Amino acid sequence: MSVRAFLKDRFLLLVLHLVCMGMLSVFLRLTGYNGTNVAIILLFWVVILTAWLAVTYLGRRKYFEETGRILENVDRRYLLGELLPASFRLEDRLYRDMIRRSNKSVIERIRQIETSGQEYREYIENWVHEVKAPITGISLLCENGRQPEHASAAAQMAASAADPGPAPYPDARMRETLRAVSMENQRIENYVDMALYYARSENVYKDFIIRRTSLQEIAEEVLEKNRLLLIKNGVRAEVDCPDAVYTDGKWIAFILNQLFLNCVKYRGAQPVLCVRTKREKDGVCLTVEDNGVGIRGEELSRIFEKGFTGSNGRDHERATGMGLYLCRKLCGRLGIGLRAESEYGTGTRMLLLFPVGNYTGGEQD
Repeated sequence: MSVRAFLKDRFLLLVLHLVCMGMLSVFLRLTGYNGTNVAIILLFWVVILTAWLAVTYLGRRKYFEETGRILENVDRRYLLGELLPASFRLEDRLYRDMIRRSNKSVIERIRQIETSGQEYREYIENWVHEVKAPITGISLLCENGRQPEHASAAAQMAASAADPGPAPYPDARMRETLRAVSMENQRIENYVDMALYYARSENVYKDFIIRRTSLQEIAEEVLEKNRLLLIKNGVRAEVDCPDAVYTDGKWIAFILNQLFLNCVKYRGAQPVLCVRTKREKDGVCLTVEDNGVGIRGEELSRIFEKGFTGSNGRDHERATGMGLYLCRKLCGRLGIGLRAESEYGTGTRMLLLFPVGNYTGGEQD
């Protein structure tokens, strides 16, 4: 609060003092006081008024500076009425009481929204778990159906049928059908996982299990999960991640899964996916690199925005624009740096930096 603003706020009070001083001067002169005595009395008045204004200004400035610091540091500003500094001034107490009463309805509404959001997240999580059960069952059926013994049994059943003709589903065709079903089933599971992790992303800290995690094992698990997709699209994967870090393995697996899927989705003619780690001064850097179509320079800064698909998402395959957004959001929650480097027509490199100074380590297995 500036001195000018303070004096402007008290303009009427100052005018009243000047009028009173003028009237007192006239009264003293009429009652026989000489000019010197009147001047001394008025000077004494001015000194007292100036001192009072100075003390009041310093007190108000301190009060508003403290209020400003509270406002800057508090996360939930609707609680300002509860955090305002104490004051002996009646107007401050009334103002604080008004803020409390006005914020009461806001706080109640926010609690309703938080409760509704929590119920929505719980519903999504329950729904995902219910959906994942049949997805897992379909996956197991497809996997069992591709085994040689199951194919042989199917052939025997066809041969023993009343119709001696050829089996309606030859082994090769059945295996191909099962492979296609399994891939589509995996695709559904990826979208379901995305819905689950999106629902959990706001309160991800409640689900943290920080432990020493082998990045090699996590990368290999995600590659195995997408094995059929990689084989179908002819993607050659190379993994060299000897470093271990302290983080949450399941969240890292989700992030890598999204990055691997993008490598497959936007692959080149002879796709290669390279996953490697490197010790750096600030921690351990995990790099996911491909030789795909790359990202246009003018779009690179926007790929982590929610819902952004870019020209690649429109030209190649339908994209939700949520994968990289969730990756950036989860990396932020985990304290991991994430950035992208790309050259259009050459490939893309995604870099995840696990900082040593947080809760990570670069110990080798």
